[in-house]
Amino acid sequence: MLIRLFSSETRVSLLTLFFSRLDRRFYVRELARQLGRDISGVKRELDNLERAGLLTSEKVGNLRYYNVNKASPIYAEIKGMIAKTTGVHGSVRDGLRRIKGIKTAILYGRDQGDAEQGLGPVRLMIIGQVDLNDVNDAVTALESRLNREISYLVFDEAEFRRRKAEDDPFVVEVLKGRRTILIGTDDGL
Repeated sequence: MLIRLFSSETRVSLLTLFFSRLDRRFYVRELARQLGRDISGVKRELDNLERAGLLTSEKVGNLRYYNVNKASPIYAEIKGMIAKTTGVHGSVRDGLRRIKGIKTAILYGRDQGDAEQGLGPVRLMIIGQVDLNDVNDAVTALESRLNREISYLVFDEAEFRRRKAEDDPFVVEVLKGRRTILIGTDDGL
């Protein structure tokens, strides 16, 4: 089954798209346009993913729509792998790696899972000595690539430590809530 999942770039692109936008369903021609791939190759991979049980489809009029099969026994594992590698988490991590001075980068918020599913804005906190123009450029590129809004805050290390020491409600909420550390470790928090 795993050989079916990861033996082609088109399949990986499809998995990334579907598992990054769990709220959406897509038809073949739409997918081929979005991915910039040949329609016959996209159709072949959709059939493979449906046979593997990761996608389901339904015919509406003359279009066949595909969406993620959340009942698949490996749904959670694939979702996690996509998120960590090529999904929102992986894309944001890769987009930020080129920026010098980031000590810690965190995706945060109660609705963080919704952000991964395409249901809300991606919330990002960056701690370190960074050039804000570099951050703005990276976030703009990520928003365009992910077709998602990214709401972000930047703190230098001294400001973050001061707010943490003063039990700033926002910082306390971020540190006690759901979060994923993309760059750095929990040690500095």
